[in-house]
Amino acid sequence: MTPSYPSAVGRKPQAAFFLDRDGTLNIDHDFVHRPEQWDWCPGAIEAVKWMNDHGLLVVVVTNQSGVARGRFTLEQVEALHAHADAELARHGARVDAWYVAPWHPKFHEGLDPALLDERKPGTALFRQAAERFGIDFGRSWMAGDKTSDLEPALALGMRPLYLATRHHAGQDREWIRRNGIPTHATLWEAVRESVIPSYL
Repeated sequence: MTPSYPSAVGRKPQAAFFLDRDGTLNIDHDFVHRPEQWDWCPGAIEAVKWMNDHGLLVVVVTNQSGVARGRFTLEQVEALHAHADAELARHGARVDAWYVAPWHPKFHEGLDPALLDERKPGTALFRQAAERFGIDFGRSWMAGDKTSDLEPALALGMRPLYLATRHHAGQDREWIRRNGIPTHATLWEAVRESVIPSYL
């Protein structure tokens, strides 16, 4: 069921920075779901703080198929995000909203097929965020370490940033090159080298 939020109609459209989670904010140890498994990627907190300080709404959109696979619960995911929020707050930073797709097509029997569009590269959660906050995709960014993170950015007219993590070998690097997507080692590097210059 799609959440209901106050209408953004009439509000000035906002620029946002959409983020993948695992491999972008935290080191991807595979199926991270407990606070003790959460290790920030180098510079990630600084990057989020820069976004906050420059008026960008920070929205995380994450696929968490571990829920569908029965490896952990949605409540555990939410508790983990509360832990991350608390750590960010200690640095004067924040994520404005977390959106979680707990689905996987191999574990979806008996469920509404439309829910799978919430899973990246689907765009449903991005559109929900845009409706909730009045986001202008044309002024927004998306960073992630998989091509499936960046396909929604291109589909919706955002500026994509690719992070080359341990998944780099398995990504379609020709697709990344063909679409002119900047490649960086970390989120903070992406902000410093590809985003900040556009503000100068």
